[in-house]
Amino acid sequence: MSEMLRKLFQRGFDLVSQSPRSLTVFTLGLVAMVVAGGVVTAIAPERQPPILTLAGMSAEDAQALAQESSLYVEFDYQVGQSLSDARGVGPVYRLELAGDPLDLLVSLGRTFDVSGTPQKSEYFDQQWPGYVLGPQDWSGPSLTLNWKGTGSWYYSDPSAYQDPVCEEVLDESSPEGVTFECENPSAGEALPTPEQARSLAAETFGATGFPIGSEDIQVLVNDEWGIGVSASVEVEGFPTALEWTMFWAPGPILASVSGHAGVPVKVGDFATMSPRGAVERLGSSIWWGSVAAEYYTEEGSEHAHDDLDYLAQAEGLIPQPGEVIEVIVNDSEPTVVMVWDSDGTAWIVPGYLMRFGEDIWDSAAVVSLSDQAINIAPPVSVDLMDPERER
Repeated sequence: MSEMLRKLFQRGFDLVSQSPRSLTVFTLGLVAMVVAGGVVTAIAPERQPPILTLAGMSAEDAQALAQESSLYVEFDYQVGQSLSDARGVGPVYRLELAGDPLDLLVSLGRTFDVSGTPQKSEYFDQQWPGYVLGPQDWSGPSLTLNWKGTGSWYYSDPSAYQDPVCEEVLDESSPEGVTFECENPSAGEALPTPEQARSLAAETFGATGFPIGSEDIQVLVNDEWGIGVSASVEVEGFPTALEWTMFWAPGPILASVSGHAGVPVKVGDFATMSPRGAVERLGSSIWWGSVAAEYYTEEGSEHAHDDLDYLAQAEGLIPQPGEVIEVIVNDSEPTVVMVWDSDGTAWIVPGYLMRFGEDIWDSAAVVSLSDQAINIAPPVSVDLMDPERER
């Protein structure tokens, strides 16, 4: 085999190891070879372009953000011996917003009995295009919609949020010598049972774009103040951070419902880096992502602690400003994480939930998509308080 042909085959194997889709490209490249007079001419396959662009953060912005924090702590993430160095392949989804946001609000208004004319929110911004149906002064039920990213929408009824009845009592342990004991004025009024809440939520979620069975809906809270449930959209067996919620106050009064207009559309399967290789990404927020809430519940994690209050009671667990803490990442779990690209589009991409302790909060989620699939945009500083920003 000639040296040129040997190098061509080696290049092809390198591409295939990066992404299964490169196998087709490599094969086409081989077909394109022309052999004439003992001379081998090859058309080399082109490298796949990145599929999404993440927003970068300049060193100046990172330093300013750190200085603004009253409890800035630097973490030095180290690779644990048990982490795997195996690479893999994972699914990539882009969230697409279809239709007209005003039409969607009208449709949601029929479901939640909110009338009126949908309009731009008083806080509308081209980079944060918000719309509203109903009053914006908290005088009655309303619907809000953000036509960016996941297309999140939110229904709320202010009548469900009653002020607690509080009484001042003596308390020698308090620096002021007094404290306040508060009671729920609506305590004892009717609330849906967990079974009823799940059933109602399944019906409502299905009517607003998220078909799901009641058995897949989780109870978040259930006490005298109300009951709340949630469910996560799944892709290929993985729960995502695309979460829908529904809460009731005593009465019962439907206090709030939240959902998303964005629909996950698969882009393809792409190469992922190993857990060992992903550890260094913990050091930059560019690579952080959001995972499903169930990863941080006792039911959804093997790393749950019996009593999370111990965090506030234990001594020596609160880091000091400027402290550098060495963290050993000793476990990882493949999952999918949600990220936003530089244009504000939401994506669901492969990731790892990296663990560095025994508690569910001793973890962080990072993107595991290979470097070849991601482009980092130049950092852009945006002053959210600039009155001259386009509206």
